[in-house]
Amino acid sequence: MPPTTQPTAERVTGELYGSLFTAYDDARFEESVALFEARHRRWGIDPAWFRGKTCLDAGCGGGRYLVALARLGAARVEGIDISEQAVAAANGRLAARDLTDRARAQRASVLEIPFPDASFDYVVSSGVIHHTPNPKKGFSELVRVLKPGGKLFLSVYGRGGLVWMLNDIGRGIAKVVPFRVMERLWAAVGIPPNKRYNYLDNMYVPYCYRYTEKEIRAWFAAAGFKNVQRLKFERYDYATWKSRILHGQGWLQFYADKTGA
Repeated sequence: MPPTTQPTAERVTGELYGSLFTAYDDARFEESVALFEARHRRWGIDPAWFRGKTCLDAGCGGGRYLVALARLGAARVEGIDISEQAVAAANGRLAARDLTDRARAQRASVLEIPFPDASFDYVVSSGVIHHTPNPKKGFSELVRVLKPGGKLFLSVYGRGGLVWMLNDIGRGIAKVVPFRVMERLWAAVGIPPNKRYNYLDNMYVPYCYRYTEKEIRAWFAAAGFKNVQRLKFERYDYATWKSRILHGQGWLQFYADKTGA
């Protein structure tokens, strides 16, 4: 669908994330790539598992997970994103790293993933479906393209906390101050692209749904997953009262295995 005819919310979301993710320079991009393997090691998940696997990053942004998965030895890595700018950046970064023989990105929505059922051994969708008008449909699409016995890595926003209260104040400001003005202002005072992304995306994105851990576990249970694990995000310790007050449910990250292998 040409950008000029995209639904307004989808177009705004694509332009927002396309701008934020492509602002990373090579050094910061490589840092974000390295986090994928580093986090898996902290979680006790052997990165060697990805060797020879078919993988999908649903909402690939500038391509950090595409690069990470290809470097870990995945046989084929596909990325989709609604932002033409992000897709172009991702493919450019893959080409610059000689990874186009097994990794690529294309424009598509997580609500309509352009691959047949049971296409992938591994599907990752990190911080994506909660920015769509129908997160549950997005989840169903992730499940559909995952092979029985495959692994799904899902990240969504958790509900509650003072940080989200402040963010909602920011969303009110965003109705008055255009994104480009705010982005230039933050850049002018020296806030790096990754920090701008952490805050400005949630201020300006049209949809920003949040969930409880119980709700997301119910999704996995209804879809027949097993070994559903919530993974710790290094910035927060959800067991402490301080973190609960500040971040509420926090960043909900899950690994789970699709049954039926």
